[in-house]
Amino acid sequence: MAVLEWLARLVNFLGGAGPVLFSIALLIATPYFDRLLVRRKRLGFRVLYNSKIGLGPETLHDGAEPARSGPPQLRQVMRLLDRMSMVVIRIRNSGSYDIGPEDFDRPLSFTFGGRVVWNARVSDASTPELRARLRESLRFFSTEENPPPRDNLLTVRQRLSERMTRWLGAPSGQEVAEPHWHGVRIDGLTLRPGQKAKLVVVLREAGNGSSGDDVTKVVEHAGKLRDTGLIKDERLRRRITLPRVSGALAGLLTVVLLLSLVSDPPDGSVACAAGTLRIEGSTVFLPAVEAIRDEYVKACGDGARITVEANGSLDGVRGVVESTPGEELIAFSDGTSQFHDRLYHQKIAIVVFYVVVNSGVGLTTLSVADLRKIYDGTWTDWNQVPGASARSLPIRIVGRGEDSGTRKLFEQQVLGTPEGPLSSDLCLEKDRAPDAPVIRCQRDQNSEIVRKITEVPGAIGYSDAQSLIEARRANQVTALTLDGRAFDTSTAVDSGYPFWTVEYLYTKSDPTPGTLTATFLNFTLHHPQSRSHLTESGFRPCTTPDSPLQLCTLR
Repeated sequence: MAVLEWLARLVNFLGGAGPVLFSIALLIATPYFDRLLVRRKRLGFRVLYNSKIGLGPETLHDGAEPARSGPPQLRQVMRLLDRMSMVVIRIRNSGSYDIGPEDFDRPLSFTFGGRVVWNARVSDASTPELRARLRESLRFFSTEENPPPRDNLLTVRQRLSERMTRWLGAPSGQEVAEPHWHGVRIDGLTLRPGQKAKLVVVLREAGNGSSGDDVTKVVEHAGKLRDTGLIKDERLRRRITLPRVSGALAGLLTVVLLLSLVSDPPDGSVACAAGTLRIEGSTVFLPAVEAIRDEYVKACGDGARITVEANGSLDGVRGVVESTPGEELIAFSDGTSQFHDRLYHQKIAIVVFYVVVNSGVGLTTLSVADLRKIYDGTWTDWNQVPGASARSLPIRIVGRGEDSGTRKLFEQQVLGTPEGPLSSDLCLEKDRAPDAPVIRCQRDQNSEIVRKITEVPGAIGYSDAQSLIEARRANQVTALTLDGRAFDTSTAVDSGYPFWTVEYLYTKSDPTPGTLTATFLNFTLHHPQSRSHLTESGFRPCTTPDSPLQLCTLR
């Protein structure tokens, strides 16, 4: 997922999908643009065959001495052919425009190392007219100093018969003067796009090499087209070419674009920052904070490393107090902290709590005065409590530890006094402190309190609204009204329901703009996705799109 988000950001950096698509199309078109407009004229050639003809004196005898086998004239012919080779060169117009004589700075020519031209022909031309033009365009030349005038194919053919006559008439072993052509040139070459032909050249090694020696394989070309024209040996393939480079880049951009489309596009409304941030505190509120954290990281990527630890409101705030300056640490607290005036703080949301009993108690409302009698041990059995339908059933209290912000709120806003001592582990009997006034156990989180109340007959405790949802649906617990009052945001002040507070966010000091703490705080307070997660978790955000929630100013 991180890779997909990075790709989405890369596409966004490049200007969005539109410019990327345009870049892909441009890269695909680049080789065609180069061929059609930049290098308009392209002449290609390829050596298709370059080898010895394959006849020698050894084919004339049957175990006898080669030099004395067969007729003298036939042995002379074999001596001639033994040094002969043939080269076949395909020539074609590989561009998109006509090529004519005026397009050449230097005509296309071929030389063959030390080999001497004996004969030539044109074959496999695209049209008879092209074959005729090429035959007339062939010129043969020597590489010697002060070369004779360049001869055409007619001259070569006439001289060929004279050379053969001399060779056949020469005494065995006597050398005959070689012809003087070492190369062939095509003057006035004219080719339309796609037209091609083959040039076949018969050659012989110069000098008096011994029979059976390998023939020379050298074929060299010369010539130049005007301007940006290109004469290319099609046998030579470069690893890095314009079509390959542009095709690879186009393919890469296509993959980036496709992968970015399957990821969620970056949220431009989120101000992001990289770094490491720790979030601690309220076990009630931090599950909602985790969802907000996930939304922030999803929008900003893995550069924002945010850890969340629900260790209780008091522990979380103490951690901020003891943190070093510059350390990025946030604590969430259910209500104000004793260190409130020493720390930077923000009101985040309204948190509502309920006093909860096991459904077997048969109680729906309780006065605050009667609740206090239960917690101070005045009443220890439900048959003593007005309104309870249970006959004889021990009262078992399930509470939070001393570091809990929920417990602190309950003590301050409801009981008006600290809860009693811990007297039980399993919440059934006073197995820890037999002399304690009440059966009271403790659990670390509100969700654990709710679970214990559903399991233990006669259990009573308190919890936030979100932790109660599933148990209330199953009719395992009852959320009591206090003095007949329930929390209502529209009548919170007049109704007098006491068990609610404001969730506070604490940092060591006012976060520096642009830091991860500052951007995450801004996201938590103002982004619609953050407010949505808070509402879904049962909290009322203190910041609304129009104005701050006035109810948050009461606590």
